[in-house]
Amino acid sequence: MKSIYLVLWLAMLTIFSSSSQAEIYKWKDKDGVTRYSDTPPPSNTKSENIGTKKVVKSTGKEPLSPVTNAPVVQQSKQIVLEPPRQDPEETAAEQRQRTAEAEKNNKQEKESQAKLKAENCKAARANFASYAQGGRVYKMNEKGEREYLDDAGLKQGADKARAEVSQYCS
Repeated sequence: MKSIYLVLWLAMLTIFSSSSQAEIYKWKDKDGVTRYSDTPPPSNTKSENIGTKKVVKSTGKEPLSPVTNAPVVQQSKQIVLEPPRQDPEETAAEQRQRTAEAEKNNKQEKESQAKLKAENCKAARANFASYAQGGRVYKMNEKGEREYLDDAGLKQGADKARAEVSQYCS
């Protein structure tokens, strides 16, 4: 008889503990209706996680302000007031390392900017070529329909494309 109670108790514990850990999501669908679910909403919708407690994870570092009494505060002030003792050679090595990292970051940033400028130049030249070759040019409107450009629109688009080529390809 005791084993039956033990099995029932374990089964109830398992059932209730799993439901208490479930996350509940709240979001609005495309029709503006507020929805609640235990499964996450589609990735393109903004959702809010409700019904769960947020657990603060430990960073492994000491807290910024002491939690206990005043003597701990005085000890921490004494530690902060003492200047750090370092070997001058180590300090110079650290400074060289920081300088090298900064130069590396600057070089990577310049390379990425040059690559972006080259891509923009290529796109601007292709855009200008579509206006220069003649023919009918269209743009898509808000409804997803094609709107063909008239002569004034073609001239305006060609002038804008020419300006983009001079901006990105110089």
